[in-house]
Amino acid sequence: MVEWARKRFWETVSTVCVDGASLYKVYLDKRLLNTPNKKPLILPTKEMANHVVFEWESQGDKVDPLTMPYTRSANSSIDKVAPQIDEIRKLVTDYGDSDLICYRADKPKELVRRQEKIWSNLVLWSASNLNAPLNIFEGVVYAPQPSQSILEFEKQVSNLNTFQLCALYDLVTISGSLVLSLAVIKNFLSLDNAWSACQVDEDWQQENWGIDEVESVRTLNRKTAFFHAASFYKVS
Repeated sequence: MVEWARKRFWETVSTVCVDGASLYKVYLDKRLLNTPNKKPLILPTKEMANHVVFEWESQGDKVDPLTMPYTRSANSSIDKVAPQIDEIRKLVTDYGDSDLICYRADKPKELVRRQEKIWSNLVLWSASNLNAPLNIFEGVVYAPQPSQSILEFEKQVSNLNTFQLCALYDLVTISGSLVLSLAVIKNFLSLDNAWSACQVDEDWQQENWGIDEVESVRTLNRKTAFFHAASFYKVS
């Protein structure tokens, strides 16, 4: 597979517009860059193509896929999301039926207050901007949301292209909240505020029980992936 060869074999990286359309192929010298499944890496925007080009230009003597997040996300969009796009749409939509922001603690009072303060605006935004009112519950036992709200979530998800859906999938699975993730891509929430919103429980636990070093590293990796997913959506 060309793109994951261990040693660098190319000198130049370039993009070519596909037949005058707003789609872009990437070339390593004169060799078309393919995905790991050997599909042409055809990208939807010039901005995304520029990021991919920069990642390949920045490689040293050996290729390190971990330093190429845009390439990896583009590969996932083509190899993983596109072949099962209906299933991915349903999976993402289903998060709206069990959204993080709808399940509240009943104690201690400080955590209850904090959840209400941070999540209530998202609940209001879902009702007013997405036409998707939400029911709020105490505890973690599943309870369904209004069927009309789920239909509205389906509309939001179905409007996304493959690359946007890939980004939203990552945002949702990392945060546990479809509503929060939609608020990010629709610019209702800043990334910093969104991350704080999905970390309410974790932050409270750290404040009261101390910091777990292993968990801190895991959280940092999740935050990095969350911020990248938002960036990938913007260039999709």
